[in-house]
Amino acid sequence: MKNLLLVVMLALAGSLFAQDDWSFKWSGMVSPQIWADSRQVVSGREDMMAFYPMPINRDANGKDVNAVPSLNMLSITARMALTVTGPDVLGAKVRGYIETDFTGANNETVNMLRLRHGYLDLKWEHSELLAGQFWHPMVVHEIMPGTRPLNMGAPFHPYGRYNQLRYTGRLGRMELVAVADFQTDNKSQGPLGSSTAYLKHSMIPESNLQLRYAGEHFFAGAAANLLATKPYAGETGRESYNSHISYSLFMKYDFSQWSLRSQCLINSNIYEASSLGGYAVATDPLTGLHSYTPYTFTTAWADFGRTAGHWRPGLFLGFGQNNDFGERYGLEVYGRGVNIERLYRLQPRLAYAAGNGLTLFFELEHTAVDFGRQNASDPLALQYESDKSCHVVNNRIVLAAAYVF
Repeated sequence: MKNLLLVVMLALAGSLFAQDDWSFKWSGMVSPQIWADSRQVVSGREDMMAFYPMPINRDANGKDVNAVPSLNMLSITARMALTVTGPDVLGAKVRGYIETDFTGANNETVNMLRLRHGYLDLKWEHSELLAGQFWHPMVVHEIMPGTRPLNMGAPFHPYGRYNQLRYTGRLGRMELVAVADFQTDNKSQGPLGSSTAYLKHSMIPESNLQLRYAGEHFFAGAAANLLATKPYAGETGRESYNSHISYSLFMKYDFSQWSLRSQCLINSNIYEASSLGGYAVATDPLTGLHSYTPYTFTTAWADFGRTAGHWRPGLFLGFGQNNDFGERYGLEVYGRGVNIERLYRLQPRLAYAAGNGLTLFFELEHTAVDFGRQNASDPLALQYESDKSCHVVNNRIVLAAAYVF
């Protein structure tokens, strides 16, 4: 309630003290969603952000306890944003942006107001500097899928926001983007659970470098991302870094009233950005020091949809492959999906843009996973065998509306 009152007070202050060389613009969205799942899912935010179906888990009577359907409705994606522009500073166009919603930072804070975006942007003729909370750099916001559910294509498409320093240099249609980012809501996994401490103790921000081409109808680029953490920094000063490099190729092509968007990633532990991957820990019995081995996924997605007119059909396709499936790395593993061999998603949609900011949505989300089973002869080892895999499917139906103002 205090946070909501603060937002209202800021709105009144902006209206009262706005001058000719300052601009205060409010915008927002209300988007109730109702959905039904055919089985239990690995998810966040009260299942609104679904990643993939849970594996088979049989009780003493042989019943799969995860084969239980569910139905729910939430409106937590309702949001409000304030854009502030003022006089030029240091020769740059200056913009401040604050956006809030009610999804919370985790399941325990659902329905509570939280900061979604909050940044300062300085834009010169050929360069731009952004400082604050914005999309994780592997989330290329120019090519976001056209899906409606909160997962936005995750875990095939990364999804998350980080505090960061982002520099963009432009030469003609070419862009060079360099980002140093820091964790807040999206945290790494490790021996202390979910925590930002592993990245902070490394003294190295997560780093991203991109080369992009921004044409009138065609946009494409490549990115490399470095995440270096120290999960056991408090035990000894000799602990090594847990370093991972991920790569991405992405593109968008707009033609007539349609758009094709796609991204392919080699993902070495960008679990934090709602994706797949992780790492295993091995401990030296003589020195007590730890070494790390990543679980690397190759993921790809494509989204094709109409972007104009009242009726806007579309289709999202996603595929993921565990490149290290079946490898035996150790007993201590952190991440998401390390016991998955492969997974895919087929997600058709139909939207009706009624006009004046109101759009209605209907989507079907079919997500299938091949889970591995632990080697029965060595049940303590994290070794999964593809010839003992189990195929699990979840079908989700989504009805939603969005009123954008």
